[in-house]
Amino acid sequence: MRSLMTVLTEDEVIRIHEATLHVLESTGVRVDSDKAIKILVQHGAKADGTRVRMPKAMVEEAIRKVQKEVILAARDPKYSLTLPTKNFTYNATSGYSPFVKDMETGETRNSTAADLKDYAVLCDYLDLVAFFWPIAMPTEEKSPILEELCALDVSLRNTRKHIQCSCAWGTAAEYQIQLAAVVAGGEEALRKNPIFSAVASPNTPLIFEKDVVEAMIILAEAGVPVVPMNVPLAGTTAPVTLAGAITLTNAEQIATLVILKCANPDAPMVYSSDTGIADLRNGQVNYEAPEYPLLAAACAQMARYYGLPSCVAHGSSEVRPFESSYGFERNVLKIVMSQMTRTDLSAWIGSLDNAINSSLWDVVLDVEALEQALAYLRMFEVNDDTLALDAIAEAGPGGHFLAHRHTIKHFRKELWVRKLEDTFIFDAADDLPFPEKAKEKVREILSSHQVPMIDEDKQKEMDKIMEMARRKISK
Repeated sequence: MRSLMTVLTEDEVIRIHEATLHVLESTGVRVDSDKAIKILVQHGAKADGTRVRMPKAMVEEAIRKVQKEVILAARDPKYSLTLPTKNFTYNATSGYSPFVKDMETGETRNSTAADLKDYAVLCDYLDLVAFFWPIAMPTEEKSPILEELCALDVSLRNTRKHIQCSCAWGTAAEYQIQLAAVVAGGEEALRKNPIFSAVASPNTPLIFEKDVVEAMIILAEAGVPVVPMNVPLAGTTAPVTLAGAITLTNAEQIATLVILKCANPDAPMVYSSDTGIADLRNGQVNYEAPEYPLLAAACAQMARYYGLPSCVAHGSSEVRPFESSYGFERNVLKIVMSQMTRTDLSAWIGSLDNAINSSLWDVVLDVEALEQALAYLRMFEVNDDTLALDAIAEAGPGGHFLAHRHTIKHFRKELWVRKLEDTFIFDAADDLPFPEKAKEKVREILSSHQVPMIDEDKQKEMDKIMEMARRKISK
């Protein structure tokens, strides 16, 4: 027994798959890189300028090469993750906000590498943050490429967990691989145990920009898992119908798979989308739309159909009524609905304002909400013992089970006995608002938690890579 939200019937999954094959073979995708087009044509694609069409046989061959198991390794092996998950979704921060809310003033300001370090240390401490997506941009860097590179550098040094970082340029990919290889023990060791994965995404609808697609190829060749998180919006950048939006999402995901497998047959990929609904009054993402979790569930089904691990849903909207117990539990139920898609990965913790803002205390509040949500997402066994036929017979009509040995044996596992007041935020004797209590917890963690340092020689080698990158990229 487990909670699982599905939207598509088996026949509908197959129809969307067949529609995807039609889109890739008939409409095709735009690829803005001669290097990528050459690789695709060598494997059977048809190119007309930058328009690339992928024959059905070529796509099906890529699908046959899907890795059924993907390792997201970590600096400390005890934090390594194996996908697909066998039970709960692995959750992480949501990444790359250029702003943060200041811990002392609460005011929004530009984020820095120092902020990112604090996030990494905090998330290293929090057990329910299973992997780390660098949530704050080091905006003091001189270019977006250096921001991506610095984000990985800071994260590697300040968390033992797997890091999922952004990569939108081939140059960034090359330096990120060099940095991670130092920590992993060489490029071959990184290939076997990739301690980072990279979000490199197509541009909806059906566009692979030069820098991004060349980054994908470099990452694939190095064995780094690629997470092509596309963001189609029904009604603007995707068809307004849910079936059409899912088909477009799927076409971009499978096109990415084809590109990766042409670059390296063993390239790992995580099916990743944040497909949503556009608010047609202003064009923005409508995270409150009831269709949003339904699209996530459908995309998770498509990922399972191909045997691909997935990262398709955020755990909560960014409206955070944490000022009351009612508001807290409302967020819990949003997380439950999202994670009932049974996506393997979900990146959402701490995000604000459509992922352009964040706060340390919202990380703590979200983790507390997630802790409660897990009560709804547990798996329950159905076997001879749990069916309780003997206990029912012994109690008989009109009996009770309170003191029965079957109850004593199972109640701790089967029943959720924790109350909202039992969490570390809500057990304080004072009357501080929940966000203030979360801030106190952040300060406590940052003042006491020590992340084991990377070997000094490796840190010096990382410093040299960063110095070289800053010299070359800043020119």
